[in-house]
Amino acid sequence: MIKKRFIAGATCKQCQKQDVIRWCKDAINDQEWIECVSCGYHENRADAVMQAEHPQPQENIVNIVKFT
Repeated sequence: MIKKRFIAGATCKQCQKQDVIRWCKDAINDQEWIECVSCGYHENRADAVMQAEHPQPQENIVNIVKFT
């Protein structure tokens, strides 16, 4: 199944139109890409981004904010 969502305010790199870019994700192959519905521009998400280690949130952290 492929999920498709428009990206508000995004501009196509090729045709320079705004609000025509949609993000797509294939759940079966775990692939992501963007495509322009106006001119057909297509860009795959880089493997380096997908395989990079992302920091995990630390648990039990309390931040104190003081207002003066």
